[in-house]
Amino acid sequence: MNYLDYLSSNSQQILFLTQAHFLVVLIAVGVGSAISIVLGLAVSTGEPNPNRFSLDWFATGIREGSLVFTAALLTVPSLALYALFLPFTGLGVTTAIVVLTLYSLYTVLRNTVAGLTTVDRAVLESARGLGYSRMRRLLTIQLPLAWPVILNGIRVTTLISISIAVVGAVVQGPGLGTLLINGISRIGASNSFYQVLTGTLFCLVVAAVFEIFFAIVQRLTIPRGIRV
Repeated sequence: MNYLDYLSSNSQQILFLTQAHFLVVLIAVGVGSAISIVLGLAVSTGEPNPNRFSLDWFATGIREGSLVFTAALLTVPSLALYALFLPFTGLGVTTAIVVLTLYSLYTVLRNTVAGLTTVDRAVLESARGLGYSRMRRLLTIQLPLAWPVILNGIRVTTLISISIAVVGAVVQGPGLGTLLINGISRIGASNSFYQVLTGTLFCLVVAAVFEIFFAIVQRLTIPRGIRV
């Protein structure tokens, strides 16, 4: 059997696993991004050097602690993190989504904080002089200006999650990891190389689909003058 014959005879399974891979990454990154953006907005400090024990001072502490914690999660090997959640979430899609969500937090949170805190202070002071409340400045000035940086963080964490989702196959998670793990475990056997090759190629297809999606979102939501 040549490779084209393999693709033809297994097309339904390959399509199903590709769709599952796409969806598990989409759900996990969507949940993780929502958590990170909300947290970033909540701890966005209005002052660069807040007074001690003020609300902004506590918000800065929570922000820095959150960044350290989520960065530490990235140092945990993905295989180990999947195994750690098995006693709580069991085998299957739940464990895959929880682990991918945790891995997606840091990059989006870091970019959210960076985007919000690098907005020109003169712009914020002008808005304050016009009577804008802190919440209004945050939602109508800081967030739109920070959105290109935030979107780039979501894009990066999505691409990372596509590869981490492959490892989810060891806990019976959905996606193309099933093909890769089966092919590697059967290396040398009939069609094992085709399984590894197909899993790799279709991960690239999933990444390409997400890249197209983010390009469309960028064009629709970011003015040309502030695109990054």
